Amino acid sequence: MSTLRELSTELMEVRDLALNPEIPAEALRDTLDGIEGMFNEKAVSVVHVIANNDSDISEVDAEIKRLQDRKKVMVNARARLKDYLLFNMQASDITKISSPLFNITLAAPRDIVVIDDVDSLADDYKRVTIAPDKVLIGKALKDGYKVAGAHMEKGKSSVRIK
Repeated sequence: MSTLRELSTELMEVRDLALNPEIPAEALRDTLDGIEGMFNEKAVSVVHVIANNDSDISEVDAEIKRLQDRKKVMVNARARLKDYLLFNMQASDITKISSPLFNITLAAPRDIVVIDDVDSLADDYKRVTIAPDKVLIGKALKDGYKVAGAHMEKGKSSVRIK
């Protein structure tokens, strides 16, 4: 059986032959109908593969969620155990524990910056991120306005399967 690519090429070739007045219209029509029928059958088969792939993707997404949930439980358990160890080392005034496999050290706290009021900070101490508002720019361009530094172009075609 031919591939979609081969059938597409055949369709283009037959359509080019349609420009030749010596070839009977009925022969062209029959040939086109046959190729289009095979093309449609192949396209339906491709959609079946896509549908099966969608099912697999859903299963993978479910497994990813399950593993992410499991990871979250493990990360929380690790944090609780570290907090438990920290609390008890502090309560016992123990700063270092040595073993053949690893060393446990109660680290001194580091200085951290606490922001009390962002509005009171000088601009030199702030980061500003500016990003284009594509929705607003798109609306302006569609309404006929010129927007310096932006233009509208066609995106990629897509296939919709309902």
